[in-house]
Amino acid sequence: MAVLEPLDIITGPPQYTSVDDTRLTDNSYVVDWYTYFYAPDVTLSQNHSISVLAILSGQPVVSTAGLIQNYNIAANSVEASPPIVSTTDLVEDYSLTAIGFSTEQPVVSPASMTEAENFAANGITTGVPVNSNAVLSQNYTIVPFNIVTRPTQVEDAVDPNAIIIQEIKEIEQMFGGWQRRTYEVPDGRLVQAEREIQATFGDVVSIDKKAKSLVKFGKSADLAANGTSTVWTVGGHESYVDGNFITHVSSSSADDVYEIFLECHTVEGTGQDAKFSFLTQTVTLQGQTKVALPTPVARVSQIFNNDGVELVGRVTVYEDVAITAGVPNDPTKIHIDIPAGLQGSFKAATTFSDEDYYVLTGGFGSVSLKQNAAADFYLEVREVGKVFVQRAAVSASSGGPWDIDLDPAVIVPKNADVRITVETDTNNAVVFGVFKGYLAKVTG
Repeated sequence: MAVLEPLDIITGPPQYTSVDDTRLTDNSYVVDWYTYFYAPDVTLSQNHSISVLAILSGQPVVSTAGLIQNYNIAANSVEASPPIVSTTDLVEDYSLTAIGFSTEQPVVSPASMTEAENFAANGITTGVPVNSNAVLSQNYTIVPFNIVTRPTQVEDAVDPNAIIIQEIKEIEQMFGGWQRRTYEVPDGRLVQAEREIQATFGDVVSIDKKAKSLVKFGKSADLAANGTSTVWTVGGHESYVDGNFITHVSSSSADDVYEIFLECHTVEGTGQDAKFSFLTQTVTLQGQTKVALPTPVARVSQIFNNDGVELVGRVTVYEDVAITAGVPNDPTKIHIDIPAGLQGSFKAATTFSDEDYYVLTGGFGSVSLKQNAAADFYLEVREVGKVFVQRAAVSASSGGPWDIDLDPAVIVPKNADVRITVETDTNNAVVFGVFKGYLAKVTG
């Protein structure tokens, strides 16, 4: 039980005093004074101080306990203002320190291990031993140690063919060490081209083993003055792609349902790491409906009618874009075409694979008689990962074509693009361009 009593209350002057007197029988009086005081605001405070010193306890025994807590607080005429509670920070710290723990050495009692083995053989009976034929083999291993021989003495030997071999070597050096029979490569330009390819690019090539020549014909669309264009019927320059994004073919005529043959290249890698592979494929047209190529490609060099019935409409090979009446709405997505009324493409441009070089030996070009004009032609080569560079140039007019024989030949590296471009100052002029040469197979 706790009793709370007000202590040290200081009051002001008494407000009033009353006296009660009582007369006793002996004419004396008993006087009782009652003084009333005014108590101002009283502040009640409660302090608790708990100290625990030297507590020693045995094993605790907890019994059922009834806990009773009574508070008697007496306060008369207490007037309190609204309580003000200040911010309180509660901090609880725990500190656990283990000092001087020690354990005794564990004691393992001896263990007895007993292993019992019982082996008994009862009633063993053997018969007459039988000896089978035995194969005897004997191996010898001989290892020589510390064998010392005298130095070998070899006298000079005379090779009866030494003079002939030396003469052949001198003849090879005289002709540059390039061994070719005349029936293999009759043209000295081609022999020199093979030498240059090995010296410049480090590849050994053979025109004889490739056994393939290439002639590329091209015809331009109507040209615009004071600009350049590739000599091909699509017009402008081809927008080369760096992946196998050429995927579809269609015709502008619903009657064209025939087979088309394509010469193409696929590509792996990009930039200077790009490697082209040559392939051919066929696809059957479905009129103005686009048809997917069996193999998507990155280059298309030539297409032509592979059927017994002539084509009627314009056939285009392109990236997968929207088409109208069989023709792509975006002409920059077209990579080759067969003009209406023709049966093959006219594209003076091609690409070479990772296995082939091209030895370009000449070309031909002219201005169509339909238009009186002059034109400048450029042979351009683009090595993989680079830009087109002009390697030869010639001019022609309506009055005379050009026909050039290149000596030395122009070497087109593997994985390269080659094209003929044209420039004229006459609108709507039409030109033709041709280049020719031999493929050289990489053999080492």
